[in-house]
Amino acid sequence: MKTNLLSKNAKGFIAIFFICLLLSCGGSQIGIEVGETQIERDALIEWNEKRTGVANPSMPLFVETANEWIQNQALADFLSEYGATFDEVDVVKARNQLLAAGIADSDPRLDIYSEWQAIRNFAAEGSPEVKAAYEANKELLGHELCTSHILTNTRQEALEVIKLLESGQKFEELALTFSIDPGSGADGGSLGCVPLGAFVPSFERAVLGAIKSSTELVGPVGSQFGYHVIRVNEINAVEPTPFEQQGERLFMSIMHLASLTREVDLDSRYGTWNPVIGQIEPTQISEGS
Repeated sequence: MKTNLLSKNAKGFIAIFFICLLLSCGGSQIGIEVGETQIERDALIEWNEKRTGVANPSMPLFVETANEWIQNQALADFLSEYGATFDEVDVVKARNQLLAAGIADSDPRLDIYSEWQAIRNFAAEGSPEVKAAYEANKELLGHELCTSHILTNTRQEALEVIKLLESGQKFEELALTFSIDPGSGADGGSLGCVPLGAFVPSFERAVLGAIKSSTELVGPVGSQFGYHVIRVNEINAVEPTPFEQQGERLFMSIMHLASLTREVDLDSRYGTWNPVIGQIEPTQISEGS
């Protein structure tokens, strides 16, 4: 692996102070690699403490930090592949947005969040580089989502449901028994066939990943509602929405494409990267290790 944080192409995309903040001196082990973008383990631990305000945060908090880093760096790496650049003016504009949203000027997260907000702004504005990225990968979004799900309160409950499915029990019966979504649960978990935009982002991304990898059953997939065990019932290809008609949907479409197309390598002590659902599957380890 390379030891630099940013690829040659991405160095014009990320401000120098971001490199200085995240690079640690010495021979620290690589914590995460997203495409050609890397962060060393010591720097990831330092960023986690700044982000959470806790010196020795719980492993779930650390995994949350790592997932956030992967999400934003995947976007940066993806857009840099198509020639995206911005300058300090864009970063200052993003910083002012965050300050107006209530982040304090003294907040230790502000510099990094300003960088990421500038990248997000770029993705949402529909520049020629963003259009090129979309056009080259849009077939990944050319699907209806035809699914069923079982919604549980905890990750462990979702894992237990998956074990029962693997033992041969029927999805519809388990949905009726265990799903905390009363509407779909009463219908055997069925959510029908819907266009992109009907589900929350993490659910939608997992289904797209399942379709890409020809996987029928995926989970647990976390969302604000709980943990989903998802079954892809059928694959219905449709014409991807034209770039010019994306509107407010553009940002999420680009985020999905970034996640679906980036290779992610993760220090095994934090868990395993699941490219299908686009999330880290955590490993139970002692805090602070």
